[in-house]
Amino acid sequence: MQASTEPDIDLPATMAASYITELGPAEAIHVGELPVPMSGPTDVLVSVEAVVVNPVDTFIRAGRYQTVTPFPFIVGRDLVGTVFHAPTGTGFTTGEHVWCNSLGHDGRQGSFAQFDPPLSR
Repeated sequence: MQASTEPDIDLPATMAASYITELGPAEAIHVGELPVPMSGPTDVLVSVEAVVVNPVDTFIRAGRYQTVTPFPFIVGRDLVGTVFHAPTGTGFTTGEHVWCNSLGHDGRQGSFAQFDPPLSR
């Protein structure tokens, strides 16, 4: 993961996250600090307020669902949050309440963190 380099938003360097460094049982999950994800000129960044464990999360973490998992890999698919940063033209506005149910697979980092991975529009 790369830290944010976006000049016009004030982000901390790190965030709390639940992540894995290898596929395995539930005990493979770590809770700690990771860099806040980098956002680009068309990326929407969400401040996460709530998450839920989806059964698919357990399959991905255990390696039972084949998908790209770049390590360290933030687990989780589903979230509810507030748009923290939304560049012009994305269709979102800062402060807007949003939900997502498609993170944490296909190479995308998951939702179990203070900030979700940037979503390009």
